[in-house]
Amino acid sequence: MSNDLKIAYGDIHNHNAHGYGVGSIERSVEVAQTHLDFFAFTGHSSWHDLGQIENGAEAHFNAGFERLAETWPHVQNVIADSNHDNQFCSFLGFEWHSNFFGDQCVVFPEDFQPIHYADSLSELRDFCMSKSALMIPHHIAYPSGRRGVNWKEFDSRCTPVVEIYSWHGNSEDDRGPYPMFKGSPGGRETANTVKTALADGKKFGFVASSDNHSAFPGAYGEGLMGALVEELTRSAILDAIRQRRTYALTGDRIELDFLVNGSVMGSDIDAGETIDVEYCVKGRDEIESVEVIQDGVVVHRSFGIETASSEETFAGPFQVRLEWGWGPWASLELARTTDWKLDLSIQDGKILRYFPCLTSGPFDEERRHQFQQVDDNKLSIQSYTSRKGAYRENPNQSVVFEILGNGDTTFNIQANEPSSMNTKSKAGELFSGSQAHHVGPYPSESYLWHRILPAAATTVIDKCTLPIKDDQSNVYLRVKEKNGHMAWSSPVYINYR
Repeated sequence: MSNDLKIAYGDIHNHNAHGYGVGSIERSVEVAQTHLDFFAFTGHSSWHDLGQIENGAEAHFNAGFERLAETWPHVQNVIADSNHDNQFCSFLGFEWHSNFFGDQCVVFPEDFQPIHYADSLSELRDFCMSKSALMIPHHIAYPSGRRGVNWKEFDSRCTPVVEIYSWHGNSEDDRGPYPMFKGSPGGRETANTVKTALADGKKFGFVASSDNHSAFPGAYGEGLMGALVEELTRSAILDAIRQRRTYALTGDRIELDFLVNGSVMGSDIDAGETIDVEYCVKGRDEIESVEVIQDGVVVHRSFGIETASSEETFAGPFQVRLEWGWGPWASLELARTTDWKLDLSIQDGKILRYFPCLTSGPFDEERRHQFQQVDDNKLSIQSYTSRKGAYRENPNQSVVFEILGNGDTTFNIQANEPSSMNTKSKAGELFSGSQAHHVGPYPSESYLWHRILPAAATTVIDKCTLPIKDDQSNVYLRVKEKNGHMAWSSPVYINYR
């Protein structure tokens, strides 16, 4: 990683029953600690221009605002108690709604701060400036006047980044993957997209967060952010956000190292007639493309290598995904929550790293996903799956392993729940094809070893030289994996001073 920075993964926009979601603040913290480096809880606080809704539905929102106000002292205590430098960082925050100005997440640098009730964005900004707090707009591409961003009111002083992706969808452009269809405000409005704002000369970095409403920060597929930090502390994370050393992810923990004239993502630099762009991208699936976007246009494109020999694949670390879930669909009237206990042991190989991919459904206050690594070749997994309440109808959970081994490396799974069974899969076999194992007769649940991912297919290293036109320019990366997951680096801004 550039300049000895390291990647920390987090979610700084999520909800629970302290607002109009479900789940305790304790659940939010415990879920975040399972698979994230940091998170900010941003409880629903107010909606000054809500008005009346058909059938009195505004009561749903107002009751949530009242719950947060009543339980705010408890929320403050839990967040303060859960923060531990160099282990896990937690931040206090709240979400302010507005039809006219667009929704904003306020994230505090310190504990025990008050909720602020404002009737205008400028009033909220003044409060944030007085507290050195972040103010981050989200689901920005929704239409103006319908909780989409109001770019006329944009001020980067306490808004160094904007939320480009969440469960609502992708606000980069008015076309492309992940359109907004789950929320009520409507589809993507061109004028409110990131692409339009950058063309207008505004400067900001990119983040993604889940906006999950069931006490599940970092839910896979709903939005995640990477921050390039010097250390895992609140101050270092906030410094990364304020310096725009951040990037947005849909779910897979893609690693981005992106330099323009030697400066990291988010930088503000001066340059002559050309710039030198270089990058290293490491995915959790086959990389379909890495695109260099300059002033809203794709100017350079790189690809992963889909084919690799067995010798090349096992010459260094490789990756493999274990996925579990599936089971009967709703129309069979067999909807259920299935508990999983899997003990993985590896022969003739070792686990270098693993990357949890935990979806948010179903909501369950008591259940938790747990990963316990005994040593570098053993991992115990406790999990649960269900088609009930599954985000985008995906009931599955998964984990991606980075393995050092060879074709004879063997993956042994002892399943204790939902049924007792033992299976063995060799890396050499998984190089050729995936292997599914069902825990009972049709239509029971199953788990699947995906095909081996060679480093050549998941890693792209490239560089290019680009001309600078009309003095001012911005450049960022967009990554697409074959499984549909994406990443966006924060732009580097050239000659904006």
